[in-house]
Amino acid sequence: MGVFGLRPHCDTGDVDRTSNNILREYLRPVSGFVRSVWGTNGMSARLTAIERKLDRLGHVAGVPPPESQAVPLVDINLMLHQARSAMLREMPPGARRLLSAGCSGKWYFDWIERCYGYVPEHLGIEYYSPRPADLPANVTWIANTASDMSGVESASCDLVFSGQNLEHLWPEEIGDFLAEAARVLNAGGHLVVDSPNRRLTAPLNWSHPEHTIELTVSEIRGLLELSGFNVTKQVGIWLCRDPKTGRILPFDPNVTDPDWSVPERLIAASEHPEDAFLWWLEGLRTHAVPNRAAVGALLDEAFRKAWPERTQRLQVPPDRQIEARPDGEWVRIPPGETGVAIFGPYMPLRAGRHRVTFDIVSDPDREGVIAVCDVCVGTEVQVLQRREVTASSRPVTLEIELASQEFGGQFRCFSTTGGFRVRRGVRLEELLS
Repeated sequence: MGVFGLRPHCDTGDVDRTSNNILREYLRPVSGFVRSVWGTNGMSARLTAIERKLDRLGHVAGVPPPESQAVPLVDINLMLHQARSAMLREMPPGARRLLSAGCSGKWYFDWIERCYGYVPEHLGIEYYSPRPADLPANVTWIANTASDMSGVESASCDLVFSGQNLEHLWPEEIGDFLAEAARVLNAGGHLVVDSPNRRLTAPLNWSHPEHTIELTVSEIRGLLELSGFNVTKQVGIWLCRDPKTGRILPFDPNVTDPDWSVPERLIAASEHPEDAFLWWLEGLRTHAVPNRAAVGALLDEAFRKAWPERTQRLQVPPDRQIEARPDGEWVRIPPGETGVAIFGPYMPLRAGRHRVTFDIVSDPDREGVIAVCDVCVGTEVQVLQRREVTASSRPVTLEIELASQEFGGQFRCFSTTGGFRVRRGVRLEELLS
């Protein structure tokens, strides 16, 4: 699936019990379902390997793994977490009042204090997690979204930290967050943000069940400048593109690359944020008035370009045959083969009506039901709509209506008798109510 060490707000690489449990909750049901479809063929061993990796993630979070299961030589969760911890140590010092946007538990405040240092007053804004019972005395917990800081007075903060948060927001929420950050910071205060970089998440086909889109370095820099900030620092974490050749480097540090070692990729990323998996930017609050209209226009343009790609990060089982055609990639399912053809992309879906269209082309001689397509959401893989596909029913369209936002949205196609091709991609439309 390509998701490692993630949690509702401050996610990528933050190794804690909550983050890894969320990952395991999303993948365990998928693994079990896929195993039930594939049965005991060659995919079973691969699923077992995936499940063992999930157990190792639990070990990093403090849950002992089963005996004889070794922790990876380099754990991506721990590596990214430690790299971000190093950046925390270098944030603008001396903050008397720090505001964190997205903080899921006491561990978060302990992390900030260990790396940045003690702050006399630490405000934490969190919407998805309950208030911990054992918060430190210097912490004030505010139950709200990052886009609404109405409980914080203007020009009262020295530092605002948004760690792995923006990628969970919709465009209007990002605009509101930036405006609120500019409001609550005093002149000379700093906004610090980090997030996955779409220039890498897209070619890596990397997905997270709660991410809308990831912003690029140029997009976030433009947004900060339009919101009244001078960018004072711009660095990358974990190089995933060779700056000279443009070649994509493996996300998993345990996959050996012939030209780049892990230390080289960690060090070089700092000077090449456009080629890094994570970007980290810091901005100084000036007296400039945020340009809300320009911020909104930039965000609308970013989502207009990125959302269609985001919806296409579907996965294909490794044993499937992929045919490259002028109109895209198609997954070929020979007659008699059953099981999963495509699944994913694990994404959020807003409340409202949605239409999902699959393109399926059957072999000329096929009859009856050849496949099943469905739309599902959530950690429990709740199926919202399902349709049997016959040789004559293509394209295949399903419509769903959501009362509230859902995470982990998937568009799946399963073969029942084979003998067809399905496009590796769907058409997703939001319908007017």
